[in-house]
Amino acid sequence: MGSQALTDQQLLDALRAGVARSRNLMALITDFHGGPLTTEYILTADIARELIDRHCETAVEFANRKLINGLTARKGVNARKVMGSRRTDVVVLNNSLVPAALIEVKIGVRSLGKIKGDLKKLTSTIALLKSRYAARVAAAVVYQVHVPGTDKIEWRDQLLPAIQTIEKRLEQELEAYRLTDPGYSFDIHPLQSLHEGITERAIEDDGHEKTLGAHGHATRFYAVLVRSKQVAPPAARTIAELKAQSDE
Repeated sequence: MGSQALTDQQLLDALRAGVARSRNLMALITDFHGGPLTTEYILTADIARELIDRHCETAVEFANRKLINGLTARKGVNARKVMGSRRTDVVVLNNSLVPAALIEVKIGVRSLGKIKGDLKKLTSTIALLKSRYAARVAAAVVYQVHVPGTDKIEWRDQLLPAIQTIEKRLEQELEAYRLTDPGYSFDIHPLQSLHEGITERAIEDDGHEKTLGAHGHATRFYAVLVRSKQVAPPAARTIAELKAQSDE
């Protein structure tokens, strides 16, 4: 990809591959019991590694106030005062100065309330940028939905509708959220195929009889892509040209 703006498709491809890295690792660790923070760290690291492998200039836990610098900030913005010390999980930079992509990671999401803060942080950061930079930033909240198996929810025909109920709720809540922030687009994209993410209850066979083993679960990953609705002007070719452009 290099130090260029990312298209939605490029970003989604990288997010899908990054999430797949984490899923494959957790599948290999047969006794994985990582808590929420551990799982988020794994996902964050794997997404960052995927972007680095695609030759993107990538940073983890990057301070937002550094994104709003002398080159990129709207005139009169005091980024340190507005942003404080808040950080973004994964950032792709263009020539070490201009944000190309902002990514937040959240697991255990069952309603939009769990990621509203992340959506607001992304749009608040983009809003502090000059329009020519804001319009080019690709932002995303990568989130996980998890439905644990129980004695009453064991098989695919039970787990699938349980997770689909949460998916539908999130889509409806995002539809309402769009009305509160009309300057941005918000679109949900699954990061797996439709048949993935359902693990039925294990059936153990000792050669003599079959018994029920560990409960299954439904675990799926998605991304809400966030874009400013401002129209981007033609990209400047060099940092020197960017610096020469007048303040807004």
